[in-house]
Amino acid sequence: MISPSFRCALGLALLFLCSPSGGLHAQSSTATVEGRVVEPPASPLPGANVLLRDSGTDERRYGTSTDSTGRFVLRDVEPGRYRLTASFVGYTSHTDTLTLRAGDTVRDTIALRPRSLAQNEVVVTTRRAEQRVDPVTATNLTTEEIDRRLGVKDVPSLLEGTPSTTFHSQNGNGIGYSTLRIRGFDQRRLAVSINGVPQNDPEDFNVFWVNLYGMQSSIEDIQVQRGAGSSQYGSVGIGGAINIVTDPFEPKPYLRVRTGAGTFDTQRYSLTANSGLLGDRYVLNARVSRVTSDGYRRNAWTEFNRFFGGIARYGDHSTLKLQAFGGIQQDGLAFRGISKSDNDGEDARRRNPSADSDDQEWFNPPQVHLTHKWEMSPTWTLDQTAFWIKGKGYFDTGATFRSADFLRLEGDNMLTIGGTAITTDSLRQESISRLGADSDDVIQRGWLDQDQFGWIPTAVYEDGATETTFGVEARLHRSRRWGYVEEVGAAIDNAEVGKDRRLWDARAEKIITSAFASHQFRPMEQLSVQADLQLTWRRYRLYDEETFGRSGMQAHSFDVPYFFANPRLGATLYPDQPFSAYASVAFANREPRRTQLYDISNGPAGATPQFELRDGSVIEDEPLIEPEHLVDVELGSSWEQSGYRLSANLFWMEFWDEIVPSGAVNEIGQPRTGNADRTRHVGLELEGTARLTDRWTVSGNATLARTRFVDFTEFKEFEFEGGKEVRALERDGNPIAASPEQLATLRTAYEWRGLTTSLNIKAVGRQYIDNSEGTRASVQDGTLVFEDTDALEVDPYTLLGASLNYDAPSNGFQFQLTVDNLLDQTVLQHGFQGAGGPRFYPAATRSVFVELRYTL
Repeated sequence: MISPSFRCALGLALLFLCSPSGGLHAQSSTATVEGRVVEPPASPLPGANVLLRDSGTDERRYGTSTDSTGRFVLRDVEPGRYRLTASFVGYTSHTDTLTLRAGDTVRDTIALRPRSLAQNEVVVTTRRAEQRVDPVTATNLTTEEIDRRLGVKDVPSLLEGTPSTTFHSQNGNGIGYSTLRIRGFDQRRLAVSINGVPQNDPEDFNVFWVNLYGMQSSIEDIQVQRGAGSSQYGSVGIGGAINIVTDPFEPKPYLRVRTGAGTFDTQRYSLTANSGLLGDRYVLNARVSRVTSDGYRRNAWTEFNRFFGGIARYGDHSTLKLQAFGGIQQDGLAFRGISKSDNDGEDARRRNPSADSDDQEWFNPPQVHLTHKWEMSPTWTLDQTAFWIKGKGYFDTGATFRSADFLRLEGDNMLTIGGTAITTDSLRQESISRLGADSDDVIQRGWLDQDQFGWIPTAVYEDGATETTFGVEARLHRSRRWGYVEEVGAAIDNAEVGKDRRLWDARAEKIITSAFASHQFRPMEQLSVQADLQLTWRRYRLYDEETFGRSGMQAHSFDVPYFFANPRLGATLYPDQPFSAYASVAFANREPRRTQLYDISNGPAGATPQFELRDGSVIEDEPLIEPEHLVDVELGSSWEQSGYRLSANLFWMEFWDEIVPSGAVNEIGQPRTGNADRTRHVGLELEGTARLTDRWTVSGNATLARTRFVDFTEFKEFEFEGGKEVRALERDGNPIAASPEQLATLRTAYEWRGLTTSLNIKAVGRQYIDNSEGTRASVQDGTLVFEDTDALEVDPYTLLGASLNYDAPSNGFQFQLTVDNLLDQTVLQHGFQGAGGPRFYPAATRSVFVELRYTL
């Protein structure tokens, strides 16, 4: 059943997207040209001149100047061919050619740069899919949209407003560990890049947004692509790609202070300094920031200290930029969820079981990016990116679920736990919590030390009729993981602990090499064709595992290579026209995560590499977890005219051996997964924007999808009187866990004299926490019995948010007020099968954040 609130929100979104005001209006006999004139990244230029001249006679036909927010509107423009010119004293002029037809509305943001910088600059950017030209399903977010929507939360909360996207936060308040999903695929299945630098961990594939907190103020734009991505726009992702561009360098010097405070004792401070252009060549930028919060859930605190430093050099035909960012982060972990019944209690829903053992982490994740762009000739451009990503830190978790043998608890005298003398092997194998130890009596510290180096050069040939891209990717990732008991409590006597008594210790390596090419051409004026191919070779290596003399434990090592070809073909009909349509088909492949091959930290508990065995030996070329394979077909169209835009997209994603979540997580909250023989993701996505007046804008999107197993048998162990038994559970036709099939977003914004108010509505349909479709299985008298229950589903929910922004460019002040969960609802956003049964992550109740900014 779909809840009444979700039906209401979905109905509003569909009504907006399909209403006559959304596009089926009477066509005007004239055209409109509107937009903004800004100084990068998004500072308005009031008083800039905007002219339309006849392209044949150069006669001035229409003209205006921008208002205090940089906006302009030219109405009642006769159809024809014009030259659009924008100019401002001390800045380079911008000229573009427009062909206007009756009923057209052309919207544009024009960036004018100071003359000294613009003469030298060659802008370094990540290639973007151009809507209504490239056959890619994508949504763009501009600097202005990002700045007005973000508040204090991290990037996933911002992207939640794009089609088919959901987000949840372990802490509840959107700061700390967060997970983003697109079409039901979590961020491990999405290719995320910053300035072309891949952000997915090479071994785990996760994107640790918590490590990137603070970069929001440097983001220039974000493009979110759905479906199998094209290698031309970044790394190939199974579920989609997120391409983020940061560019903090500005030609004018400034000093900017930001300070904010809000609910849950959240505080943020930052100081940014920009040198402006030095010697007509260089710009320096630096930023320091700090954010602290108690978090919504108990002990889910955060303390982030961040830095950014960069220098840009602008040559006559090249640009070189060096950027470094990172900083120490400390936070209380909240990866354990609450029960569904806890959601009804004001205090119970804020409960955090990880607080009982004071689970926390300390981590230092700096990155250094060196980007270079060289315009070798009018037709050839060379882009290069070299990078280094570091990560070193530890996390502390309660470990009383482990045994004394695993924890290497022993000493010169008799070990006692909870008053029980550990005298036999069976007692040493028993979970020490069952022997009377409290949750904080053993704190286990796991360390990670990793480095990643990479180089990605790309050459582009463009002659006006065709565009061809060639590139390669070379990456090396090395890591070392080890752990030990940091401390023990009063319930444990005569146990020696410390960093010298390690529980696990192993090294891993991953090499990634790729070559890719893309060719786009127009066989005729009304048709654009694009063909892509990526060839990639990658290899996992595990080595130097230590057993620390444990009897029966074997030191493991393996070396597993993978090779994939990922082709893609697409075409766009009527490119650059008010109405356009596209189609594409892509084949994508992806290897398993390294932890799916072998979980190092569980080696002392008896975990072994997940490979076929022959005569007791691992067969390295036969992993039990297979790579996943995808065929993705996308059909889309868009229509834009007179201030309205409407797009629709159909997708059919057919998987073989898809790596799907079982719904369960391990002891530190990481999902357990396995191959499904065949799965299918199909759906319809609608997206629209309407500028109803000069000041009032409405936008929205809606998704109706069906995500199902076609052929999948899941095996589960059942406990019953008499022992344990593994049974087969047929999942054919069931929904895949964590994949809501109805989503809708609606946003309205009103602008007046620098003041912008907005209201956001997000509706998410029902989703299941495992693959049972809400059916609990048990064994009774040797027979499988099934029972329907809502304990295995996340209920549909609708959340409202509001924001108020005031920008006074004349005196440098900006004010922002953000209110999340406006109606103060008690919502669960995500669920999973935990050690104690179904567990859920709660969204915070109503929260407020206020921020002041001053630019000098």
